[in-house]
Amino acid sequence: MIGSLFRRMVDGFEVVWKSGERINQFQVMTCLGKGSYGTAYDVRQVHTGDRAVLKRVRPYKKWFTDSMKYIDNETAVLEVLNHPRFPEIYEKGVFKQTPYFIMEKMDGRTFEDLIFKEGKTYSEEESLDLGIQLVKLIMVIHKSGYLHRDLRIPNILWDNGVINIIDFGLACRIQRDNSEVPLLHKEYMREKTAKSDLYALGHFLLFLLYSSYEPVERKERSWEEELDISPATRGLIQKLLRYDGSFENAEQAYMELMKIRYDLSRR
Repeated sequence: MIGSLFRRMVDGFEVVWKSGERINQFQVMTCLGKGSYGTAYDVRQVHTGDRAVLKRVRPYKKWFTDSMKYIDNETAVLEVLNHPRFPEIYEKGVFKQTPYFIMEKMDGRTFEDLIFKEGKTYSEEESLDLGIQLVKLIMVIHKSGYLHRDLRIPNILWDNGVINIIDFGLACRIQRDNSEVPLLHKEYMREKTAKSDLYALGHFLLFLLYSSYEPVERKERSWEEELDISPATRGLIQKLLRYDGSFENAEQAYMELMKIRYDLSRR
């Protein structure tokens, strides 16, 4: 508690880089937002006008940790992945004694905006189709030896029929699942095994499915009771959220998603 308050106090001294400031071949436009370790800016390539995203380390991480490791970690993951659905790294360095890197600005709208700002709704079939797209990208990440660990709807973009993933700031190497101590549900997305991204996939599906949910009574019920979905989809999400067993890897989840989607298409 005291540590988090101190961290917020230190980060409160952060000086926002001003619009127009130039960092090599890029010019700062606006501040996009602040995360746990970094602040993101919309920047413009001065010669081409192309937009990109700059991410810099926040004051607490800069002053009290090996701040460059956060930049090195995220850029290393993206360089290994080297995939069109993930941001490309353009450069990294130090500006005003603060580590930063600049990456591709991915096209698309976040599912957070689509659902909560634009009122987009998704059927069970559409949700499964999107889940299949997402789990394929999870498989790419895992096959490279990494985890994303932050697959929330603000970090998943929809761009003309395809999903893009951003914000690899919490990504890490996959570790073996040898924990003997049961985890709390809130810890599932942050653990360092393949199951963490699958847990996030389960929540992604729930957000999609709830987008078309119309409450019929004031009494709050469990999602299993509220959502009108097939038993197979319900069982899939329970496994992703570890209510009833779990998937060992993304390939298992992909195969089950494909089977359920095929069965629904034949109804």
